[in-house]
Amino acid sequence: MAVLISTIIVYLLGWISQAILTWLSGVYSSMFYLAFAIEISFRDIATNFSISGLYNSIYIVAMAVLVMFFVKKMIETYMTWSNRRSR
Repeated sequence: MAVLISTIIVYLLGWISQAILTWLSGVYSSMFYLAFAIEISFRDIATNFSISGLYNSIYIVAMAVLVMFFVKKMIETYMTWSNRRSR
């Protein structure tokens, strides 16, 4: 019985870790895609000006800045909580 339970636990942990790694892979690939999309969008504006290209570039930069502020706030919150609990 213990072997069956441990097998189920190992299977579930493997499945969860695979799902997390798949999600992280998707997040990182989209982040790199957006980083290259910023450069391509601005280069496209320089060669042939278009309002939609300008809008897409500004939107991508704004989203990147928002993500950076969100991560900064998460780190600040973590540091505050970790200092509070250690005392």
